[in-house]
Amino acid sequence: FALVKAIIRAESGFNPHAVSKKGARGLMQLMPDTAQRMNVSNVHNPRDNIDGGVRYFKYLLYLFNNDIRLSLAAYNAGENLVAELGSIPPYRETIDYVHRVLYYYQYYRE
Repeated sequence: FALVKAIIRAESGFNPHAVSKKGARGLMQLMPDTAQRMNVSNVHNPRDNIDGGVRYFKYLLYLFNNDIRLSLAAYNAGENLVAELGSIPPYRETIDYVHRVLYYYQYYRE
């Protein structure tokens, strides 16, 4: 629960109507292709968005052998890029994102 809450805080600041410049939408900022892959019909419905986002993150955890840092990087920068590099991409946005989510995760675990 704490990790999902941390992702939501970093992604949308708990705004279910958030839309990014790149087109990610809702609480967990699902891209249209990811929402479709996760069978999310209404990305602005909190329950649907969280359900799809959690299922996608669980898939990333499986893909990256339960490595939370790589899974978070993939959630932010894309699973193909992280798989290709085998590490967190050297993008300031992604590096900051991983640190921010982990910071919030620690905060919510207390």
